[in-house]
Amino acid sequence: MFELIWNINLLLAWLVGLYTFVHSVCMLAKCLIRNYLRQPLDLAKRYGKGSWAVVTGSTGGIGAEYCKQLAKQGFNLVLFGRNKDKLEELDAKLKKDNSLLQTQIVVADFAEDNSAKFYEHLYRKIQKLDISILINNAGAVIPEFFENCKLESAISCSNINMTGPAMLTRMFINDFLKRTSRTAIINVSSLIRVVPSPYIKEYPSTKQFLTLFSYYLQDNYGDKIDIQDLNPAVVTTNLNNHQIGPDSITPEHCVASSLRDLGQEFCTVPAMIHSFIGQMLFVMNKFMKPLYRATFVNNYEMEILGSFYEKHRNKK
Repeated sequence: MFELIWNINLLLAWLVGLYTFVHSVCMLAKCLIRNYLRQPLDLAKRYGKGSWAVVTGSTGGIGAEYCKQLAKQGFNLVLFGRNKDKLEELDAKLKKDNSLLQTQIVVADFAEDNSAKFYEHLYRKIQKLDISILINNAGAVIPEFFENCKLESAISCSNINMTGPAMLTRMFINDFLKRTSRTAIINVSSLIRVVPSPYIKEYPSTKQFLTLFSYYLQDNYGDKIDIQDLNPAVVTTNLNNHQIGPDSITPEHCVASSLRDLGQEFCTVPAMIHSFIGQMLFVMNKFMKPLYRATFVNNYEMEILGSFYEKHRNKK
């Protein structure tokens, strides 16, 4: 009996090892195809040349880069942001590079209002436009420990990262389903969502919501709408204090990868190094938790938290 149990355990261990090996090979092949062999689709042809793309958080980083690259591909732009001056500055830069570009500026602060009237008012401003792409990019991080953050800040973070994308999608979903051409929704999530992050707290939790919301959209509307769940790790943006390192990529790289995969892959990671980081963190957290906490949680996250804290404290 003991020998039988031992043999069964050996067989199970072998099967688990085989599965892990095959899964790793498939993931590597997928990353290589995505990053080096895949060619982007003709997005203007797929979604309608001259149609409009809505970009939230458009005044900097990933959002501004989406605007630049989509304008080059023949899309008109609805620029969402909180700061009117920055929106107008971006608008001028985009039109300087493309004289035929049409834009519409929408000043909106998702942190301050989540009422139905607020979103209905936003929808009425742009409902007559032929909108083909919605990019839920706006995001927020609270640079405090959870027990110290103000309730208003926590609510604002949830409104920006979760309520805003969900309600904007609800606003446009019926119009998207009526279009003769395909449409697209890009939700900018984050690789940080795959593991517990006690010091960054709400941010990965809200990004996990965004990923689950993307899965819902894919399951229910994927036959008519191209859904993309974008999962970058570190991107050199204002959100992470322009952190530069071997594990970081530029907004240009991030957006180019996103648009390359749009219409071809649902869940995408914009760089090989980010795919490696995601797999490494998942394995470390699952099988080597003390090492995960010592390296990622205690060192990396505290470095990020300290950077955020100093940056925002200096603004006060």
